[in-house]
Amino acid sequence: MKLHYGIAKNTKRVNVISNHLEKLKSLQELLYEEFGIMIKISNNKKKDLLKSSIILNIDFPEDLINKYKIPNKCIIININNEININSKLFNGININNYNIIVNNENKLSTFSKEIIYESYIYNLQIREAIKKITNDKVRNIKLYRQKRFN
Repeated sequence: MKLHYGIAKNTKRVNVISNHLEKLKSLQELLYEEFGIMIKISNNKKKDLLKSSIILNIDFPEDLINKYKIPNKCIIININNEININSKLFNGININNYNIIVNNENKLSTFSKEIIYESYIYNLQIREAIKKITNDKVRNIKLYRQKRFN
C-alpha cells in the first residue's frame, strides 16, 4: 500500500483503471484527505491506459492487458499475478515479482517472507496497512522484470 502513496505523491496525475470502481473509493478518499492527492478512477481502459506512464496492475489478467494498447515505454507493476506483455513494440519495464526485507520474527521456512507479510496486511484497511508497513520498516530490495527475447 505504501507503494501506491509513494507513486501518487511523485507523479502529476494518477489514473486508476478497474472494473471494481466501488472498491477503490476508499483509496481515492485516503489519498485526497490525508495527502491532498487527487486520483481519477475509471473503467475506460482504451483511453486511460494510453495516458499512463506507470501502471499498477492489480486485477487485470494477462489476456485482457494484451488486448489493449499500452504505451511502449511505460512501467507496469503487476501486484497479484505474473503477466507477460506480448507486444513486440513494448520497450518498457514489466515488474512481476519482488523481494522485501522484514524482521526475522515473522519467518517460517516453508513460505516466502513476502507471502507471510502479505497475509499480515491482507484484510487491513489502507490506513492500517500503511501504518503497519511503516512501523515494521519493511523495505523493498529487488524487483523482478519480464525478460525480453527480441
